[in-house]
Parts: sequence; structure tokens; C-alpha cells
Amino acid sequence: MQLKIFVENYGCTQNKGDSEIIKYLLKEFLVDSIEKADTVIVNTCGVKGQTEKKIVERISSLLENKRVIVSGCLPKININVIDPRVSGIIGPHDIDKIKEVVFSDEKKVYLSDDNRRLGPKTAFKKIRDDSTSAIVQISEGCVGKCSFCCTRFARGRVHSFPIEEIEREVKEALSEGYKEILFTSQDTAAYGIDINSNLVSLLKRIFLIHEEFRLRLGMANPNHIRSFENELVPIYGNPQMYRFLHIPVQSGDDQVLSDMRRDHTIKDYLATVSLFRKNIKDLYLCTDIIVGFPTEDENAFENTLKLVEKIRPDKINLTRFSPRPGTTSIKMKQIPSWTVKERSRQLNLLRKKISFEINQSYIGREFNALITEKNIDGTFTGRLYNYKPVIIDNAKIGTFKDLVIEDATSTYLVGR
Repeated sequence: MQLKIFVENYGCTQNKGDSEIIKYLLKEFLVDSIEKADTVIVNTCGVKGQTEKKIVERISSLLENKRVIVSGCLPKININVIDPRVSGIIGPHDIDKIKEVVFSDEKKVYLSDDNRRLGPKTAFKKIRDDSTSAIVQISEGCVGKCSFCCTRFARGRVHSFPIEEIEREVKEALSEGYKEILFTSQDTAAYGIDINSNLVSLLKRIFLIHEEFRLRLGMANPNHIRSFENELVPIYGNPQMYRFLHIPVQSGDDQVLSDMRRDHTIKDYLATVSLFRKNIKDLYLCTDIIVGFPTEDENAFENTLKLVEKIRPDKINLTRFSPRPGTTSIKMKQIPSWTVKERSRQLNLLRKKISFEINQSYIGREFNALITEKNIDGTFTGRLYNYKPVIIDNAKIGTFKDLVIEDATSTYLVGR
């Protein structure tokens, strides 16, 4: 009897890109719902303790009536929490072995430490979803040493993929009808460090492609982006480039940043944000902040609130600190959970207030939006030229639509 396989993904866009490769490798065995499947591949994330707990419970639940294969970052971060009843385990550098693991009669485990053994992931075919967005992995790994981060143990040191390979995948996605290209990596600003190139060179090459599309640049760390920011800013003038900047700060306090081993200061961060804001109208600024890092006292947290008030980001990916295996921060004295929860609540309220005020300023303005996906309730999501999401009633995925913003919440705009 032929296996019926479903792939369930957790985590970042990079992880989703890996799931798309796994799907292609197993394409003749895929089913479109978990109910139809006898085998489930759970592509895992392990970045946060809360995420780990959720995934571990999910795996154990699935094992009650499914055969489960575990892939992704969690096995490299904390393999001991994975239910021993699973039928196989592969890491992010071993996805080419997925068929072998799935069809083996015995439990196989592949957890390679070499993130170059696969070669560029751009060389792999993918089965993408039914939106108009195509994930393009430009590199894997990072060069950071953040004291809170365990993802670097799973993904390794930066491995940049060749510009010509990335260009080929972009052209292929566009030829298949995709209109939105999502450049992703653990740190897009570190692209090229290992191959004598950089992100600016890559983007300039991609924007020689004369087709109608939009490109969103994924998370870029401030310590790397500073080295070429003056060259990067003009690229945002290209109409194909979303005016979207995801630049994580993690804390508004210099001492905490030092303890986090972030390799940037608040002064550095503010200078970069100021440069982009000054030169790019309607910049959509996204940042990441961790509350409750072990050395974050009340004064440090107040500094984070002040920073948020100063930079007024459109979006904050807010995380409560959780100690992760293998990191130096796990050895530090932890802050009481109730304190972390309260700080998270305060920052979340401020985040919502600022986002709402920014989004309200869009009401009454006219834009052209790329329609990227259909929502569960039958509405559609479009993206403005800065990646700001707008909800509309009637549209067609993959088309560009003129609209007027008539309402706004803290998380999205409403257009007609």
C-alpha cells in the first residue's frame, strides 16, 4: 500500500522553504490534509521554550494514530525532548535523505553538522503554496554568537548561495506565475561574507530582471547592515523592492545588548533607522525585542520602552526570554516569570498603540497593492508598496489592484 504523507511546518520562513523542498522530494506520496495521512513529517522549530513545548506535545499527540518523522531545527537543539516513538529524525542539512528515512523499516537518524553538504538549497525544486509568494533561501546560518540563541547550533555558520543560483530560482518562480519574492536567511545582511560578496551585489543583480514583481528582504541584523547601508538605501527606490526593513534590536539597553553579545549599540541602531527613515517614505519598520533577559533590570526595561517610543516601529516581534540548551544565558540567574509576563504586557500595549496610530495615518490614501493570498473568511490580503497588509473583499491572487484605505486596525489596513 502506498504511503500517504502530510508535511506540517513550524517556525520561520527559512523552515517553510525547507518544507517546500521536502514536499517536492515526496511529491508522489503527498495528501492535502492531515486526516488523509498515515505518515506525518513535522518540520520543527526550537527557537523558544514555548515553541518547543507546543511542538513536543503535538508530536506525541500525532503518534496516537499516525507514523511521525521529525525534521527541522529541534533535533539539533534538544533531541532529548522528542518522543522516542517517532519513526525517524533528520536535521536541516539532511533533507535530501527524507525518502530514505520515510521508507525505512527501522528508525533512522541523520543530524549532520555540515550545512554545506547539501550544496546551495537553491538547487532543489520546491512545491510552494497557493499564494503568489515564493520563498527564496539566499543563505543559511549566521556569523553571530548571541548568548540567547540556539538556532545557530541547528543552522551553523553562514553559507551563502551563489548569486547566479539565486537569480535562476527567482526567474523560475516568476515564470511559474509568482509575483512576490521573499528573500530569507537567518540573517540576510550577512549574505556574502563567506564568498567575497554582499547583499547589495545580490539585489542589484536581481533587479536587472525586467518583470513585474515585488521583493521582500528578510531579517537583517544591524551590525552587518551598517557596513553597506549607504549603498542599500538607494536600492529601496526600486519599485520592485518593498519598502520594508526588518532590523532586530532585541533590547533598548546597551548593557543588556552587551550581555546578549549583539555586536551593536543603541547609538548604532538609531543611526541606521534614522538613515532609512530619512530617505525612504512610508518605511515599514519591523523589529524584534526580547523581554526578561536575565540581566534586564527595571531601568533596562524602561530604556527599551523609551527606544520603542523613539523609533515607533510598525511591527514588533515580541518574545519573552526563555533559556535554551547550549546557550550561555541558560547559566545566568533568571528573572521571575511574573515579572517577564508583566513587562511583555506593557510592551505589547505600547506596540499596539503605536501600530494603530501609524495605520490610522493611511486612511484616505490611495495605493496600488499586490494581492498575495485568499483568507479563510473569503477576503483577500494585499500588500502595499511597503509590505503593509491590507484586507479587501474582491480580488484575484497575483494581480495588482488600485484601492483606497478606508479603515485600519493595529495589525492591518482595510481597503476598497
